[in-house]
Amino acid sequence: MKIRTKLFLTMSVMIVLLLLFLLGVTHAQFYISRDFAYLEDKAAFESLKKEFEQFYRDHGNSWEHVGDARFEYSAPFAGIVLSADGNFLYQQGKLSADELRNDGYKLVLASGDKRIGRLYVMNDSQFKTYEFKKMWYGILPNIGIASLLFTFVAALLTIFLLSWRLTSPIRKIIAGIEAIKKGDAAAIFPEQRKDEFGAIAKALREMNDSLAAAERTRKQLMSDVAHELKTPLMIIQGELELAHETGAPLSPAKQASLLDEVLRLSRLVHDVLDLSRLEAGMMELHPRTENLVVLLEDVTAKTRFMAEDKHIQLSVHAEEENIPVSVEKSRILQALYNILSNAIYYTNPGGQIRLHAETVHLPDRQQPYACIRVEDNGVGIPEADLPHIFNRFYRADHSRARPSGGTGLGLAIAQQNIVAHQGWIEVESEVGRGSVFKVYLPM
Repeated sequence: MKIRTKLFLTMSVMIVLLLLFLLGVTHAQFYISRDFAYLEDKAAFESLKKEFEQFYRDHGNSWEHVGDARFEYSAPFAGIVLSADGNFLYQQGKLSADELRNDGYKLVLASGDKRIGRLYVMNDSQFKTYEFKKMWYGILPNIGIASLLFTFVAALLTIFLLSWRLTSPIRKIIAGIEAIKKGDAAAIFPEQRKDEFGAIAKALREMNDSLAAAERTRKQLMSDVAHELKTPLMIIQGELELAHETGAPLSPAKQASLLDEVLRLSRLVHDVLDLSRLEAGMMELHPRTENLVVLLEDVTAKTRFMAEDKHIQLSVHAEEENIPVSVEKSRILQALYNILSNAIYYTNPGGQIRLHAETVHLPDRQQPYACIRVEDNGVGIPEADLPHIFNRFYRADHSRARPSGGTGLGLAIAQQNIVAHQGWIEVESEVGRGSVFKVYLPM
């Protein structure tokens, strides 16, 4: 159903409900006014009631000849009807018996404990209200018809203007969505509006920006992966083509070099797959309680040969012998290995790297956290590079030749592993003085 049709039906229903409301108010107002008129002139009503009851007793507990009687207190009333045993025995005034029975004020007549009949009466004040009620009921159908005709005309104009104004942002939003479907990253939405349409437009624009950013990231990833694969593949291809053309066997040194390139390709593929699974939330964790101090000693043992090659002093310090954390050992070791190997690479020969573990209580957290600090006195990270060091394939040292190091995914994988354990990484660095990586894990 179109918006214009819905608006028209809504306005029509509102008019009908308004008329019914006015009808109900008029009906209720009549009975309220009737009862108030009784309270204002209650003595006259009671006097008339007593006069009829006295007539009944004076005639031997009978209403015989009541129709011919004259009652002293009947003057203030515009209409009087006496009903007894289902019959109308007395009637006086301008109104019919049925009208009085339906809209008159009822007085119950009694003689002792016996109910002897009912009086339906209406004084002048009540009669005026009753006449207004009849007049209103008489003209109400005409008012209703005129209102509906007026509403129909006014609704058509109003609905046309409202629907045009209401559907205008919808048309713009649809046009923007169509532009997105066609690949237009600069789709325009009516964000300047302060209503729900503006909120929808803003949400769609943010979604479009996210999609565009994801597409740029995808293209950049493809470009980076292709670039990383290109060099080792060219080396392998060149060596094999040369060996094939000359017929000379590959020397052990050449075989070792080719094996290094194959291993580099294998590491790149595994790192890309790991990072993709972590970012997509597809890496299922199986945490167990581990001693963080032992984990640091394990990762130090695995990287010590790298530190010794550069004569770097590597040490582990812990405030407690046992700092329990619930983690998947292989994932945390991978994260710590990537951070530590990165520190070793960027620390000059003869430098030092210090690993420190402790339990900390953070003011904005309820539970305690384990904090691992990896401190080095290496080259440091420029301030402009700090926000990007956890991006895929990003290197703070732009002069670093790609074949000489890792895949450029180490810190990105480390961060995703830590986040998967409900933790986070903080970095402080100063060029020429070194860096401090802080890893927080829930206890």
